Amino acid sequence: MSIRVRKAKADDALAVHSIAMSWWRTPRVQEGITERQLEREGFLFYPLDTENYQDRIERSDHFWVAENTGTIVAYSMAYTFTEMRSFTFLTENDQTLLAYFTSWGCEQGCVYLAQAARMRSQVARGSISALATCLYTHATETGAPAVLCEISLEPRNRRSIASAKQSGFCQVATRKKIDPSTSKDRISGTFMRTLGSQLAR
Repeated sequence: MSIRVRKAKADDALAVHSIAMSWWRTPRVQEGITERQLEREGFLFYPLDTENYQDRIERSDHFWVAENTGTIVAYSMAYTFTEMRSFTFLTENDQTLLAYFTSWGCEQGCVYLAQAARMRSQVARGSISALATCLYTHATETGAPAVLCEISLEPRNRRSIASAKQSGFCQVATRKKIDPSTSKDRISGTFMRTLGSQLAR
Protein backbone atom coordinates (compact mmCIF):
# COMPACT_ATOMS: atom_id res chain seq x y z
CA MET A 1 0.00 0.00 0.00
CA SER A 2 1.23 3.50 -0.78
CA ILE A 3 0.11 7.07 -0.27
CA ARG A 4 -0.73 9.18 -3.32
CA VAL A 5 -1.29 12.94 -3.00
CA ARG A 6 -3.41 14.93 -5.43
CA LYS A 7 -5.36 18.18 -5.65
CA ALA A 8 -8.73 17.91 -3.98
CA LYS A 9 -11.86 17.79 -6.15
CA ALA A 10 -15.36 18.99 -5.30
CA ASP A 11 -16.68 15.48 -4.75
CA ASP A 12 -13.96 14.85 -2.12
CA ALA A 13 -15.77 17.19 0.29
CA LEU A 14 -17.80 14.47 2.00
CA ALA A 15 -14.70 12.39 2.82
CA VAL A 16 -12.87 15.50 4.02
CA HIS A 17 -15.81 16.42 6.26
CA SER A 18 -15.92 12.91 7.74
CA ILE A 19 -12.22 13.00 8.64
CA ALA A 20 -12.51 16.50 10.13
CA MET A 21 -15.48 15.59 12.30
CA SER A 22 -13.55 12.71 13.87
CA TRP A 23 -11.06 15.26 15.31
CA TRP A 24 -13.56 17.93 16.42
CA ARG A 25 -12.69 18.97 19.95
CA THR A 26 -16.15 19.98 21.21
CA PRO A 27 -17.93 16.60 21.01
CA ARG A 28 -14.80 14.79 22.19
CA VAL A 29 -14.76 16.95 25.32
CA GLN A 30 -18.47 16.26 25.82
CA GLU A 31 -17.78 12.53 25.51
CA GLY A 32 -15.35 12.77 28.40
CA ILE A 33 -12.05 12.48 26.52
CA THR A 34 -9.34 13.72 28.87
CA GLU A 35 -7.28 16.84 28.22
CA ARG A 36 -4.13 14.73 28.29
CA GLN A 37 -5.46 12.49 25.52
CA LEU A 38 -6.63 15.46 23.44
CA GLU A 39 -3.23 17.10 23.87
CA ARG A 40 -1.43 13.94 22.80
CA GLU A 41 -3.68 13.01 19.85
CA GLY A 42 -4.45 16.51 18.52
CA PHE A 43 -7.80 18.11 17.72
CA LEU A 44 -9.67 20.54 15.47
CA PHE A 45 -11.64 23.52 16.73
CA TYR A 46 -13.42 24.49 13.52
CA PRO A 47 -14.61 21.69 11.23
CA LEU A 48 -16.85 22.87 8.42
CA ASP A 49 -19.93 21.38 6.83
CA THR A 50 -19.62 19.49 3.55
CA GLU A 51 -20.82 22.40 1.40
CA ASN A 52 -18.19 24.74 2.84
CA TYR A 53 -15.42 22.21 2.29
CA GLN A 54 -16.60 21.86 -1.29
CA ASP A 55 -16.60 25.64 -1.78
CA ARG A 56 -13.05 25.92 -0.43
CA ILE A 57 -11.84 23.05 -2.59
CA GLU A 58 -13.24 24.78 -5.68
CA ARG A 59 -11.83 28.21 -4.82
CA SER A 60 -8.38 27.23 -3.54
CA ASP A 61 -5.24 26.20 -5.41
CA HIS A 62 -3.72 24.70 -2.23
CA PHE A 63 -6.26 22.11 -1.05
CA TRP A 64 -4.85 18.55 -1.19
CA VAL A 65 -5.97 15.04 -0.33
CA ALA A 66 -3.98 11.85 0.24
CA GLU A 67 -5.26 8.50 -0.99
CA ASN A 68 -4.39 4.92 -0.17
CA THR A 69 -5.61 2.41 -2.77
CA GLY A 70 -8.20 4.91 -3.97
CA THR A 71 -9.59 5.86 -0.54
CA ILE A 72 -9.08 9.37 0.83
CA VAL A 73 -7.20 8.96 4.11
CA ALA A 74 -6.11 12.56 4.84
CA TYR A 75 -6.44 16.15 3.67
CA SER A 76 -4.64 19.47 3.91
CA MET A 77 -6.79 22.60 3.57
CA ALA A 78 -4.78 25.70 2.74
CA TYR A 79 -5.32 28.86 0.73
CA THR A 80 -4.02 32.33 0.11
CA PHE A 81 -5.76 35.21 1.85
CA THR A 82 -7.03 36.40 -1.54
CA GLU A 83 -8.63 33.00 -2.09
CA MET A 84 -10.04 33.12 1.42
CA ARG A 85 -11.83 36.40 0.73
CA SER A 86 -13.57 34.74 -2.25
CA PHE A 87 -15.25 32.00 -0.19
CA THR A 88 -19.03 31.97 -0.27
CA PHE A 89 -19.24 31.81 3.52
CA LEU A 90 -16.73 33.01 6.10
CA THR A 91 -17.04 31.79 9.67
CA GLU A 92 -16.53 34.14 12.61
CA ASN A 93 -13.09 32.57 13.06
CA ASP A 94 -12.28 33.27 9.39
CA GLN A 95 -13.22 36.91 9.78
CA THR A 96 -11.10 37.44 12.90
CA LEU A 97 -8.22 35.58 11.25
CA LEU A 98 -8.35 37.83 8.18
CA ALA A 99 -8.39 40.94 10.36
CA TYR A 100 -5.49 39.62 12.44
CA PHE A 101 -3.19 38.81 9.54
CA THR A 102 -4.11 41.97 7.64
CA SER A 103 -3.12 44.10 10.65
CA TRP A 104 -0.04 41.97 11.16
CA GLY A 105 1.14 42.91 7.68
CA CYS A 106 2.50 39.57 6.49
CA GLU A 107 -0.44 38.13 4.61
CA GLN A 108 0.49 39.36 1.13
CA GLY A 109 1.15 36.29 -1.01
CA CYS A 110 1.41 33.90 1.95
CA VAL A 111 -0.47 30.61 2.12
CA TYR A 112 -2.51 29.90 5.25
CA LEU A 113 -2.67 26.26 6.36
CA ALA A 114 -6.06 26.05 8.05
CA GLN A 115 -6.47 22.32 8.71
CA ALA A 116 -4.70 19.01 8.19
CA ALA A 117 -6.09 15.71 9.44
CA ARG A 118 -6.05 12.02 8.68
CA MET A 119 -8.13 8.93 9.27
CA ARG A 120 -7.60 7.11 12.56
CA SER A 121 -6.15 4.08 10.82
CA GLN A 122 -2.82 2.56 9.89
CA VAL A 123 -3.74 2.98 6.21
CA ALA A 124 -3.21 6.74 6.70
CA ARG A 125 0.31 6.36 8.04
CA GLY A 126 2.69 8.82 6.34
CA SER A 127 -0.14 10.78 4.74
CA ILE A 128 0.32 14.04 6.69
CA SER A 129 4.03 14.14 5.85
CA ALA A 130 3.27 13.52 2.16
CA LEU A 131 0.64 16.26 2.15
CA ALA A 132 3.03 18.71 3.81
CA THR A 133 5.74 18.09 1.20
CA CYS A 134 3.25 18.65 -1.60
CA LEU A 135 1.84 21.82 -0.02
CA TYR A 136 5.26 23.42 0.55
CA THR A 137 6.52 22.51 -2.92
CA HIS A 138 3.44 23.90 -4.65
CA ALA A 139 3.36 27.04 -2.51
CA THR A 140 7.01 27.70 -3.41
CA GLU A 141 6.34 27.12 -7.11
CA THR A 142 3.47 29.61 -7.04
CA GLY A 143 5.66 32.28 -5.44
CA ALA A 144 4.44 32.23 -1.84
CA PRO A 145 7.07 33.62 0.55
CA ALA A 146 5.80 31.59 3.52
CA VAL A 147 3.15 29.27 4.88
CA LEU A 148 1.34 30.39 8.05
CA CYS A 149 -0.78 28.49 10.51
CA GLU A 150 -2.29 28.85 13.97
CA ILE A 151 -2.15 26.13 16.64
CA SER A 152 -3.75 26.13 20.05
CA LEU A 153 -1.27 26.62 22.90
CA GLU A 154 -3.87 26.75 25.69
CA PRO A 155 -5.47 24.23 25.63
CA ARG A 156 -2.30 22.73 24.23
CA ASN A 157 -2.42 20.84 20.94
CA ARG A 158 0.91 19.11 21.48
CA ARG A 159 0.52 16.75 18.51
CA SER A 160 0.00 19.57 16.00
CA ILE A 161 2.78 21.70 17.50
CA ALA A 162 5.25 18.82 17.17
CA SER A 163 4.16 18.14 13.59
CA ALA A 164 4.53 21.80 12.65
CA LYS A 165 8.02 22.05 14.15
CA GLN A 166 9.10 18.88 12.36
CA SER A 167 7.94 20.49 9.11
CA GLY A 168 10.08 23.60 9.65
CA PHE A 169 7.56 25.97 11.26
CA CYS A 170 8.67 28.42 13.93
CA GLN A 171 6.37 30.17 16.39
CA VAL A 172 6.39 33.92 15.73
CA ALA A 173 3.46 35.30 17.78
CA THR A 174 0.58 34.50 20.13
CA ARG A 175 -2.92 35.88 20.51
CA LYS A 176 -6.11 35.34 22.50
CA LYS A 177 -9.04 33.59 20.84
CA ILE A 178 -12.33 32.15 22.04
CA ASP A 179 -12.55 28.42 22.74
CA PRO A 180 -15.81 27.44 20.97
CA SER A 181 -16.30 24.48 23.32
CA THR A 182 -16.26 26.64 26.47
CA SER A 183 -16.72 30.23 25.20
CA LYS A 184 -13.69 31.18 27.29
CA ASP A 185 -10.40 32.75 26.24
CA ARG A 186 -7.69 30.49 24.92
CA ILE A 187 -4.18 31.16 23.59
CA SER A 188 -3.30 30.51 19.97
CA GLY A 189 0.21 30.45 18.53
CA THR A 190 1.06 31.85 15.11
CA PHE A 191 3.57 29.67 13.27
CA MET A 192 5.46 30.42 10.04
CA ARG A 193 7.53 28.42 7.61
CA THR A 194 9.49 30.48 5.12
CA LEU A 195 9.80 29.02 1.64
CA GLY A 196 12.19 29.36 -1.30
CA SER A 197 15.68 28.40 -0.20
CA GLN A 198 14.29 26.97 3.04
CA LEU A 199 12.45 24.23 1.16
CA ALA A 200 15.56 22.15 0.59
CA ARG A 201 16.45 21.94 4.29
